[in-house]
Amino acid sequence: MSKNKLFISFLASLLTITFSLNSSAQSGVEQQEESFSEPPQELTGRVGDVPVYSHIYGAEFMTEQERCDYLLTLDGMKTKEERDAFRAKHQEKIDMLRKEKGG
Repeated sequence: MSKNKLFISFLASLLTITFSLNSSAQSGVEQQEESFSEPPQELTGRVGDVPVYSHIYGAEFMTEQERCDYLLTLDGMKTKEERDAFRAKHQEKIDMLRKEKGG
């Protein structure tokens, strides 16, 4: 095989890989954007008999919008320390609400 044919074959393979990686990355971004465009009820609703938000401390004291905002805020945090601090502050807020409502 001549050098030109080898180079063209290599270039074609490289372009094919580049375009396939680019299209799969775009589909992942589009999929994420779709999930955040859902209404809060869809993000924090029920899957079968288990509420999606059952892992949120004090979720029963929060509205659908508050649960959605909580999940989106937590998801946007970069470090474990940020998430731990956010959860601790949230837990204090919920504990105060429980005391006020007598629960």
